[in-house]
Amino acid sequence: MYSGIKIIVMFILLLCSSTNSYGAPKDIARKIVFTEWVEQTTLKWGFVGSLCAFQSLNGVVDGYHFRQGQDTHFINNGNYHAFVTAQRLAGISTGWFGYANYRNKQQSNIGKVRRLIGSAMIARNCFEWSYKTARYGTPWDYSEKHNERAIVYFGIRNGRVYDMYVGTGAITGPLVDIGFFLGGFVLLR
Repeated sequence: MYSGIKIIVMFILLLCSSTNSYGAPKDIARKIVFTEWVEQTTLKWGFVGSLCAFQSLNGVVDGYHFRQGQDTHFINNGNYHAFVTAQRLAGISTGWFGYANYRNKQQSNIGKVRRLIGSAMIARNCFEWSYKTARYGTPWDYSEKHNERAIVYFGIRNGRVYDMYVGTGAITGPLVDIGFFLGGFVLLR
């Protein structure tokens, strides 16, 4: 909980740092809603970074939840809530940066879509690698057994939506990860 408070205080200080004084709460609220003061580089990499942090923490928490009775690496009953609190804060940060990017008038709509998809492609890898690290102790576990559900998509069967999966292995797993990573960076150029 203490680290969550520190992150919130640091975020408020960041908002206040664009002026010489800390300003009234009204000024802080205005900066949260009216995001034109945020620089383009901060909009871009703040969104990428916060989404990657959010997905990394989602992967760690999912690794804990889907451990199937096995011990997990670095997340456990003693620190679970610290990870979940950080996950929620990263989600709030991602939402705010997404909102700020949406409001940004200097980007074209195509640029905004490219930023969203490119960030999501890189964040997909962050999820996968943190999930594998939490469950198996290494992000580079490309065994077929542990990668039966490496790519998730949705399908309809008998009128209902179902999760569908594509499995990867020792060769296809790294190729998929590299493809998502490079594709994301190409879109973010």
